[in-house]
Amino acid sequence: MAERQRSGGDLDDGWIHGACCKSHRGNPGSTWHVKAAGDFNGDGKSDILWQNDNGQAAIWTMDGFTQLAGNPVGGNPGSSWHVKGAGDFNGDGKSDILWQNDSGQAAIWTMNGLTVLGASSVGGNPGSTWHVLAMGS
Repeated sequence: MAERQRSGGDLDDGWIHGACCKSHRGNPGSTWHVKAAGDFNGDGKSDILWQNDNGQAAIWTMDGFTQLAGNPVGGNPGSSWHVKGAGDFNGDGKSDILWQNDSGQAAIWTMNGLTVLGASSVGGNPGSTWHVLAMGS
């Protein structure tokens, strides 16, 4: 499933329109941005990882095109931290979150569903001119 987000916050395929972190459907607003898809709850279906301009992350758990829930995830790390992707870093079959700070430091939040199990830096800080461009298995 590929969506493109419009500047007003709507996803332009006409299928998914849910307010982030609310039970009703609607526009999450232009301060929320889709950052990744991954299976956070281990049901074998992709979920959507969002990040607000203020740094807060949120996950919509999905069943196909149906939004099951929308919840904020962890504490707000601040606007200097950016979600770079989702992947299963600890091998538990559920997606984790890869972050990068404006300073260049990378970090991983290991997840169990919507619960942050732990947060740790990844390697040394390469400096602010280095940027995570992609990730893969």
